[in-house]
Amino acid sequence: MRSMTGGAYAQLPLKLSFISLFEENPKPFFPIDPRIARHTIYPTVTHGIQHYFDTVRRLKRIVRQQHVDILVDIDGILDMYSLPLKRATGVKVISWEHFNYHQNPGVPYRRLTRRWAARKADAIVTLTEADKKLYEDNAHPKCPVIAIPNPMQRITPEPVYDADSRTIISSGRLTYQKGFDMLVDIAARVLPQHPDWRWLILGEGEDRPMLEEKIAQAGIGKQLILKGRVDNMADYYRQAAMFVMTSRFEGLPMVLLEAKAHKLPIVSFDCETGPAEIVADGVNGELVAPGDIADMAGRIDLLIDDEERRVKYSAQTLDDAEKFDMATIVEQWQRLLTMASSVC
Repeated sequence: MRSMTGGAYAQLPLKLSFISLFEENPKPFFPIDPRIARHTIYPTVTHGIQHYFDTVRRLKRIVRQQHVDILVDIDGILDMYSLPLKRATGVKVISWEHFNYHQNPGVPYRRLTRRWAARKADAIVTLTEADKKLYEDNAHPKCPVIAIPNPMQRITPEPVYDADSRTIISSGRLTYQKGFDMLVDIAARVLPQHPDWRWLILGEGEDRPMLEEKIAQAGIGKQLILKGRVDNMADYYRQAAMFVMTSRFEGLPMVLLEAKAHKLPIVSFDCETGPAEIVADGVNGELVAPGDIADMAGRIDLLIDDEERRVKYSAQTLDDAEKFDMATIVEQWQRLLTMASSVC
């Protein structure tokens, strides 16, 4: 959860605080500006719906003690704790969706919190225009729904596309969502026809044993390589010929924004939200009907065999990148928070 505390909202920046259910490590993974206060609801790792009422009570205490005016839920599932506080504390709640309206990975009651947010939240933020429409068409929200994407990092020095590369990369957690099982099936069609190419999968997860078995059965273990977790992602992007994503569903896939920032041609399943707002089909990449393994293999073959097309796609990757610019996104959040604060 992210809280906005303090007074003069008309003169941003605001006073910011982070509120976490708990913190597993003494230091956060990413550096946090020291001016941002951090609070935890529980001093130790605490999971489970059985703690629901205690969690709401503890969060209410923090909201009151810190004079929180606006709570931004980082993932709308946290609405279940924030929305009950509105009546008692007057806090404004902004529900920030990080998947999409139809997806409930691992948490079936997420769909209930989305409907609750549609009735009671002060605003809903989606990552894509497609998901904004899903909310409006299905939940009929009583509050504004605003699409604000995550930012795309600008790379320095500016990447130079390596047209001679013979490496395909994919990355992500090795889970059902990311569709790496389908990726193995695609690679089994592509790689034997191109023995001088290799395909690297960057990431770790519970599906590794299953994927290792599939790769061995397909006989492509020398070309399709599970690299595991890597710390130097930028090096792999700079040395790749293209990026491939086989996800079954996404919110707004950061891996595609990273590939785009590194000027890589992209081949991606066009899952319900995300890829179509990053990739322009036939302009800087290829969008494939979800789950169409044969077509995905054919599109990758096309790019492997057509260096000129790869170079053209690379040259046009940043044509529509302004909507992912950090300054643009900060301005959108400032407008939203100013709007919410005006009725505090």
